[in-house]
Amino acid sequence: MRYGPWAVKVLVCCANEIVCDAVALSLSRAGHQAVASSDPVQLVSNLAGADALVVDGAVGRRAIALLRDRGFAGRALVTGVAEPEALALLATRCGADGPLGLDPLDEFPQRFTAALAARRRVLIVDDNEIVARFLTRELAGKGFEVLYAADAEAATAILARRETRPDLILLDVKMPRIDGPQFCRFVKRNERFRGIKVLLCTGAARESVEQLAAECGADGFLFKDEFLGKWVAEHAG
Repeated sequence: MRYGPWAVKVLVCCANEIVCDAVALSLSRAGHQAVASSDPVQLVSNLAGADALVVDGAVGRRAIALLRDRGFAGRALVTGVAEPEALALLATRCGADGPLGLDPLDEFPQRFTAALAARRRVLIVDDNEIVARFLTRELAGKGFEVLYAADAEAATAILARRETRPDLILLDVKMPRIDGPQFCRFVKRNERFRGIKVLLCTGAARESVEQLAAECGADGFLFKDEFLGKWVAEHAG
């Protein structure tokens, strides 16, 4: 996902159309692509490439549930003028990833960027526990929440629960029973999960990995030797 100070696609859904338009305009002026509607159903056709969803308390629970079920896997944020503690509680009740204060509006884009940079969740799917442990240490040290599954069955159970559903999957290619490409196809064909980013993890040649990623619908790939080499160097001697 494209978290950071650069432009992202944002869906905005607030019951008050004036607030909805004001939030969208503020984000658009900051360089983001904002799509706004007071009806979450109208946003379904704009889910492709959406990194974030900003909602208010009035429509938050409905909008988040609907768009998550249709494949939205970005960060959902609840906005409003309540005190921080009350807004955080509202975000929890709506099933959002966090709160986003509305006032002052001219500083809204900065708070939005900070909210996107908050702790993200990564699922490692790999039958090699040594590789998984090293990846976990690396990612946790960079502020990610890391979950682990040794096979596709365990990974599916994690995806099925909204409270553990990840933003990104690091997926081993060669696994018993259901291999990485098969599981990637399952994720990308499921409306609830297809918005989750998937990176294949492998030691194969780049050309074959590029073709495999394209065939199974993965969002990209990385090579195990790039991080395992560092692990070997740290533990040698």
